[in-house]
Amino acid sequence: MSVLRMINFIVGAALALVARPVEANSGVSSAFLSRDGLPHSMIATDLLSELERVVGKDHRLATERRVARLEGALKPMFDSMPKNGEGNLHAMSVRYLLHRLFVQRHGWFVNGLAAAGESWNSSSPARVFEKHAGEEMRDVFHNKLEEAGFSLHQVAVFAATLEALVHTESIERLEAAYRITGISAKDQLIGEHNQLTDAYVTEAADMYMMMYVLNMNHSIVSADEMQEAKENIMEIYPTWPDTQVFVAGVRESVLADVESKDRTTWSTTLKVLEEVGERYGRWQDKECHHLKDELVKMDEDGNGRVPLERFYEKAMTNSSWQFLESVPYLRQLGALDDTDPHRLSVIIPNYINSPSNCVASSKFYAVCCIDECESLLGSLETHIGMPDAPPALITQLVAGLKSTTVSAPRQLDAALLQRLEEIATHHAGTVPLHGRLFAQWMHHAYPCECPYPHVAGTTNPLGAEEFYASTGHEVEATHEEIRELMHKTSRLNAEAPATEQQALPWSAEEELFVHRPKQSPSAFSMLSGFIAKGGLLVAALASILAMMSKVNDTGAKGMVMGCKDNHKYYV
Repeated sequence: MSVLRMINFIVGAALALVARPVEANSGVSSAFLSRDGLPHSMIATDLLSELERVVGKDHRLATERRVARLEGALKPMFDSMPKNGEGNLHAMSVRYLLHRLFVQRHGWFVNGLAAAGESWNSSSPARVFEKHAGEEMRDVFHNKLEEAGFSLHQVAVFAATLEALVHTESIERLEAAYRITGISAKDQLIGEHNQLTDAYVTEAADMYMMMYVLNMNHSIVSADEMQEAKENIMEIYPTWPDTQVFVAGVRESVLADVESKDRTTWSTTLKVLEEVGERYGRWQDKECHHLKDELVKMDEDGNGRVPLERFYEKAMTNSSWQFLESVPYLRQLGALDDTDPHRLSVIIPNYINSPSNCVASSKFYAVCCIDECESLLGSLETHIGMPDAPPALITQLVAGLKSTTVSAPRQLDAALLQRLEEIATHHAGTVPLHGRLFAQWMHHAYPCECPYPHVAGTTNPLGAEEFYASTGHEVEATHEEIRELMHKTSRLNAEAPATEQQALPWSAEEELFVHRPKQSPSAFSMLSGFIAKGGLLVAALASILAMMSKVNDTGAKGMVMGCKDNHKYYV
């Protein structure tokens, strides 16, 4: 048994005794029965039955086929979140969990799940179904969620239902691609055009992907509009050839398991394009890494920030320079650090993860950069397995957790450790993993990977078109504005050159991303009481902690670039 599992075993025993949520009239049966006295397994089945009543048996079966796979992906996050007396998650927590799931799996920022600058309890996650699946489906999930929260299985049913709706959209988009290329899917299905050439299928796939990456409405798009898009695709979407190569590669991998007579059938082509949708987010994320690499090269201090003049400087001489977002747009995205109003800078992870870098989209989601901080937080969740942890355990884990710009093992700075202790003090001795203060601490620990968490309501991240439509401001800075900025910066540096690295901002405002039911004192706090009374437990924990001090998690030693591991954490 690993050291961390040993300590989690002991702490888990305490949790079972002292950290159960306080529920009125709770009893032994509450772990097995809902508030209506029904077993949770029956509640989950009832949810699927309600779904079948609303959308039919075929949709239910399509949903059920996805549930087990999604449960496995959800479990580490689900296990680490606070639950009610029935072991379920509150609506706020379900929204947060589902958003993270789809970002991790596909790079999907689902409409209605992403917080978009607001608090996580600003709306029910069930609203995601309202616009495109109807109020009845919304009510199926909303009502069950309000009754007693969701179990792991029910969260997976929600996720699977959304994926099934995306599948239906894929069918509609492919039907449109076939229509535009001169043949209907119906004709093929009834056998009138059973054998198509590879060239024809490739053309249909191209039409499908153009609609996808250019956010074209497949239900009304015309052949003339598609022809115009095809003629201008290189200007609109310069990486189009790479996209074609990617789709061709996915098709070959799918066709490896398909009989030759079925290579060009409707069902095979749909299977190929659904697999493209599954993989596209992670494939296109390489562009996000290229953007990040360019920004990291401009981050001389290794604090996850690029001075605004450096962000813009090559725009005057390089017509293909891509960093041109205006100051108002950067501010609304939450990507501008204006702590010092005279020395503005761009926050690297906030910029990378903003809507300005989203590409393909559907009526349900936009494909955006995959948040690198998710994998770091996920690693902590997997090792800790609980909603909160003592600072010492988090320190041990983070010291051994590397990122693309931070090497490990490392010695965390004393000021960084002090901030962690302050968070624990704020929460009666332990650090909640799913709150703004810990997210802020992670930004200080991994400034190039973890976004700075702005207080809810202070930013409103929008795509470029939405920003212009709502504000009337241009998305890009003009050459005149850039020249003026350069002149001001040059004059400022001449009058008062910066002599020390600017401190990263720190705000003491806490916001929890998940619902925490009223609980008895923290399990770790109670352990402290046990330690004071029982020498045996003291000895056991001391032994474990001694072993932990000798453990080094896997990580690369040596030089790092960009956000340098120079142990300078300004907090």
